[in-house]
Amino acid sequence: MPDPTPQLSSLSRARETKINELSNHFANDDLTLEELERRIERVYKAGSIAELEDITEDLRKAMTLPADMAIAKQSSRSTVASSSGQTIAGRVLAFMSSTRRVGRWLVPQKLDVVAIMSDTKLDFTHAAMPGAVIDVRIRAVMSSCKLVVPPNVRVINETHAVMANVSSRASEVLPGDSPATPEMPVIRLTGYALMADVNVVVRRLEEPFIDDDD
Repeated sequence: MPDPTPQLSSLSRARETKINELSNHFANDDLTLEELERRIERVYKAGSIAELEDITEDLRKAMTLPADMAIAKQSSRSTVASSSGQTIAGRVLAFMSSTRRVGRWLVPQKLDVVAIMSDTKLDFTHAAMPGAVIDVRIRAVMSSCKLVVPPNVRVINETHAVMANVSSRASEVLPGDSPATPEMPVIRLTGYALMADVNVVVRRLEEPFIDDDD
């Protein structure tokens, strides 16, 4: 009787490859979170490599776009800057990797964070935040995502958790309900965490800079 172990091992590797492919499509905005969840469920139910290939057949066909449509789609994902040179939109993409934004860096007014099977850390302690309100949209899938903020930054956490842990130690309201200003900015955190860990911690400005996980 033939040994079924090689076939099972091959199917297991094919599932991993298919999940990576779906994650790439999700990072490129080709799939919604709900669609990603549905297709990953199909991946684990698939009993053959042929069934796995059917899961992304429509996505492969959609990738054959006319040149002008492909350029427009790529341009929509690029960093956007205002006429004054100030960055108003940007993206941080981490796919099966470790990504760090620490020290002195320029935070765009709208920041899209996509973390898939990765470890991402955004430290706003010494970052330049030109606006009073910063919109950070997180899409974390099977990842760890950590945001570090100074005490003068409020964080309004509206992130949805699906089989995930989302927590924030930062204040949402300051004494007297002071309005947002460049000196006392607000980070509005939205998006999704799917089987992920998203944490917001507070670090004092006078504390020494250490790139750790405290």
